[in-house]
Amino acid sequence: MISLAPEPRRAEPKQIVGLATRTTNTEESRPSTAQIPQLWERFSEERWSERLEKVGAFGPTIAAYSAYESNVTGSYQLLVGRQVRGARPLSPPLQMVSATHALYLAFRCSGPLPQAIIDGWREVWAYFASDGAPARAYTVDFEIYPEAAPAEIWVAIQDGPIHSGDA
Repeated sequence: MISLAPEPRRAEPKQIVGLATRTTNTEESRPSTAQIPQLWERFSEERWSERLEKVGAFGPTIAAYSAYESNVTGSYQLLVGRQVRGARPLSPPLQMVSATHALYLAFRCSGPLPQAIIDGWREVWAYFASDGAPARAYTVDFEIYPEAAPAEIWVAIQDGPIHSGDA
């Protein structure tokens, strides 16, 4: 379940290190071609959350969507990892995504994972398809997984007025 109204937020620049894959929403809608579940399984089974601490990772697990080909229908990269301070040399399979200072709408998702996030993205797409919604920036979007709070989806938007209707 997602909150009724997204909250505007400004995010500071950050670097996230982790495991990545390239996919599309169409591929993810079919179990035979979905790559995101396998990426999360590898991140969990190989204990990357803990292993990333060796490269200075801190904070909660973050899934960063970046390198968008176009819009919601195009391909994108998903990196699952944690934030680090500053750029550093990485060895495969690790990759890094850098996000600049940006304006976001944060959607709070609650309920069992991963279904809460799947439902959350459906609500995000519906919100941005509604009249008066701000334009998505398609730069870097995040899913943030704090240990003791509901997950959040942060969607980068272009600077401008923020639609205050229901999500």
